[in-house]
Amino acid sequence: MSNLEFLSKFKPDINTIKEFEHWIVCIRAKQVTIGAAIIALKRECPSIGEMTEEEALEYPKVIKWYEDLCTDKFGALSFNYMAVMMKDRIVHYHAFPRYDKDIEMFDLTWKDADWPYVVNIRVGDPYNQEILDKVIKYMQEEK
Repeated sequence: MSNLEFLSKFKPDINTIKEFEHWIVCIRAKQVTIGAAIIALKRECPSIGEMTEEEALEYPKVIKWYEDLCTDKFGALSFNYMAVMMKDRIVHYHAFPRYDKDIEMFDLTWKDADWPYVVNIRVGDPYNQEILDKVIKYMQEEK
């Protein structure tokens, strides 16, 4: 599977929140918690150990941006990151902001059902694109 094929599952053409030199951040269709995202390397690379130094050095900057954004926009208290890579053997992380209370936004109540334990990546149904578009737009807005 090429990285472009892998990324196409996440529809980066419509679901990108932000793109960096080596990484892309896309909204997850399954918003297990509001702001949940996929943070993927933009090239084919089957192992974290095979990342280049430049890619590895940029990653903490991507994470800082993402955590600051979710803290400022949604009040995230903590974060879970999963590099499962069992089905898709491309370097990518599932990123989940964590909340100790419900978030009321976009005419929905967003719950963190697993707080304060590790998020369950397999729960939930995908949100429709209209809702995802609202979340993406909100995340892209300047303070």
